[in-house]
Amino acid sequence: MRLRRKSVDARMATASSAVGPYGAETADDADIPLIDARGQGFELLRSIDLGRGLWRPNVAADLDGLGGRQIVVVAAYTADDIESCRPLMQRFMTIVLAMGLGPRYGSRALSLGAMGYVDASTPQRDIQSVFGDAVARIRSRRLREASR
Repeated sequence: MRLRRKSVDARMATASSAVGPYGAETADDADIPLIDARGQGFELLRSIDLGRGLWRPNVAADLDGLGGRQIVVVAAYTADDIESCRPLMQRFMTIVLAMGLGPRYGSRALSLGAMGYVDASTPQRDIQSVFGDAVARIRSRRLREASR
């Protein structure tokens, strides 16, 4: 017996269309939304090969069709940006991309509910590694939750 992964089109076809392209239980780690008011974080991550696609929602309502198991990246330019995205961190599995903040706000983001914190001033290879580690932790958490 051969097991094969379904193509992206086949997975999309089997997802519930009642809530848009992503069902509430379906998390799509291949296309990750990035909330970024200024666009610098989006450009940075686009220039780095993360191995997954990014899309930039225009309004928060664009996230309404996503399930809570979805990874969302938030670009934070100030400490207030981290504080203001707390509701997002409570709703989604969130990775904070710190733009010019340095590593000192990482513990604050994690205490508010972020699953990961990546500082944009670190070398690109390190950003790839930290981002990949955060995605791996999220996948592990999903597996633990599913087994309960």
